[in-house]
Amino acid sequence: MWVQPHELVRFGDRYRFAERAVRPGQTGTQTALPGPPLRLASGQLALADPWWPEGAVDAPSAELGTGEQPVTLSTVGLRRTGVPTPVTVACAASIGHLERAATWRPLVHDEAHFHLQVDSGLGAFHDITDAATLLSSFRDDQHMKTVFDRTLAEKAISLAVGDRVAAVVFECPDGPGLYPVHAGADDNGRTVAVLVDLLILRDAERREPAG
Repeated sequence: MWVQPHELVRFGDRYRFAERAVRPGQTGTQTALPGPPLRLASGQLALADPWWPEGAVDAPSAELGTGEQPVTLSTVGLRRTGVPTPVTVACAASIGHLERAATWRPLVHDEAHFHLQVDSGLGAFHDITDAATLLSSFRDDQHMKTVFDRTLAEKAISLAVGDRVAAVVFECPDGPGLYPVHAGADDNGRTVAVLVDLLILRDAERREPAG
């Protein structure tokens, strides 16, 4: 089903999924999972696959504003065939103040709707001015394997440079692919949040609004 950006942050809504080979038919409730906050020194947010340095070099940016920005995952709990308890699955990753977003629009890069290209199954938010510094970490396969394993376990983790958080890494459960990115604007048209649709809810049959 087609899911609008604002629906990805309507926590409490329930989604019905049909039976598939990897999971039984079920309904999952969309829940907010806070991630580590990220302080943007320049106010310019960059998005990249952190374990794919070639893509990180040309990461686009969005003007989000300086200061500490909250990170939130939209998640649903889904059972998999043969697994007795539900697994927390991220269906969107966002940064910024979701409560201030009045409208959502595609994030545009090179006059087209930007999609985060993922090769490793990870995505990351970081300040554009930290791109060169972070590349050395992104190119360290042993380090990134540890980051990968932690992210799969915790869903979103911080990546430090020295004594500060330089990036927040999140899981892209569907693995390699192109994930659409949207910008949320307040009533004055200022960008207050950025959202990555991880495309999990496209497999749902229907949405049941909360309340």
